[in-house]
Amino acid sequence: MRLPLVSIAVLGRTQMAKRVFTEAERAEYREKMLAAGFDLLKQYGMTHMSVAKITEAAGIGVSTFYNFFPSKEAYVYDVMEYRKRMIPVFIKKALNGKEKAGPAETRNYLKIMIDEDYSIFPSLSPEDEKRLLEMLPEQVRPDLQKETRTSMMFFQQMEGIRPDVNIALVTNLIKIYVLGAEGRELLHDAAYEETMERMRDVIIYEIFGRTES
Repeated sequence: MRLPLVSIAVLGRTQMAKRVFTEAERAEYREKMLAAGFDLLKQYGMTHMSVAKITEAAGIGVSTFYNFFPSKEAYVYDVMEYRKRMIPVFIKKALNGKEKAGPAETRNYLKIMIDEDYSIFPSLSPEDEKRLLEMLPEQVRPDLQKETRTSMMFFQQMEGIRPDVNIALVTNLIKIYVLGAEGRELLHDAAYEETMERMRDVIIYEIFGRTES
């Protein structure tokens, strides 16, 4: 039986209608996509991670992605922010039972920061960072006030911090350290571990005024 043209048009509009989510559904699907982001980035990297792979992890259609994120870059940024909320968990792991961190525990945390089993940074490349800055300049560009708040999250877990600690300097050194991990393929592999250890020495010295407890 042939449907009238009006019925076909109405049916088409119905099929094309956007799905409407409840607030609870939005929160659930967003959480699923953000939680999946770490493993997806680790497996595919930002360039090869498709929207289809992201939505598949949440069990929703590809077109639905844009109800939650305006772009893939915005999604990656939100995954980075999502992982930042896990910082207290990683600090606790680095403390290894201690109440406050000194140089040794801070060294442990810096190792976790570039460990692909915990950190998102080894899954990004310098090109990815540049792309994020181009696409999301307001969110990604250096912001000393925002980064000072993040640094204070670390410092509250530390003891023996030097009174003249320069937060901007420490932040820059940590960024260079992370970029070294992201661009590992550009460095001499034979000296990579020693290079990163020397970077940790510099960061720890700038925080504590010494490199050992």
